[in-house]
Amino acid sequence: MIEKLYYLLYKVVKTTRKNDQPFFNAFLALGFLEFMNLGTIFGIVNYFLKYRISEDIAVKSTLIIFGIILMYNYFRVWVKKEAIISKYDSLPNKNNKLITWAFIILSFSIFFTVLNYLVEYQPT
Repeated sequence: MIEKLYYLLYKVVKTTRKNDQPFFNAFLALGFLEFMNLGTIFGIVNYFLKYRISEDIAVKSTLIIFGIILMYNYFRVWVKKEAIISKYDSLPNKNNKLITWAFIILSFSIFFTVLNYLVEYQPT
């Protein structure tokens, strides 16, 4: 699933920007979307558990989690990027752009909805 999403993001980046690095931009977009979706899950869990996290711990843990996601994607996707592209190029491209944009828009909208309505700012 991650490989297919990487491929779909690669195709979107490649069609929207001509003189750019589509492999790297799709890699960063995939990591950012995974991070946002994980943040959404943490926000929902935190809403029900009412756990207070200090600001410095939140910032440090956020950077560590994003680093772990990027390292995971590096070994899962970046190392095999040419194989992934050649694997999915041979498959039929039915509604791929629609699925990709729907995933991006839903990820952002759900993340900001959870952030806006479920996560409370707790000054230290």
